[in-house]
Amino acid sequence: MSDFKPRNYNSLSPYIMVEGAQKFSDFAQAVFGAEELRKFEREDGSIMHLEIRIDDTVVMVSDATDDYPANANILHVYVPDADATYKKAIDFGCEALEAPENKEGDPDKRGAFLDFAGNYWSVSTQV
Repeated sequence: MSDFKPRNYNSLSPYIMVEGAQKFSDFAQAVFGAEELRKFEREDGSIMHLEIRIDDTVVMVSDATDDYPANANILHVYVPDADATYKKAIDFGCEALEAPENKEGDPDKRGAFLDFAGNYWSVSTQV
């Protein structure tokens, strides 16, 4: 066990600034089965810091502010079933970009979609 980071955390965690941090968490829970770990709110009720776990990775999220504006990210997630995860995302209202496909020479079956905040998600399953 390391004493320089929380138990069961990776050394590197993406930090997402978004308009709608709670909606991002709801999306991650619905699509990836994410677990909400910690949440701290500002006095105005907006989310200052939120942590969710997707499989073995902690993602940190915050509602955007004037000092820290929202930005779109590109995220890749290995999942047990790319087809099922992609369908969950589309059912949740994400924009379909590419249905999961196993292209020649690629050991992954992968698909892609955009979430409500414009984040590009690639989901893959090694086949």
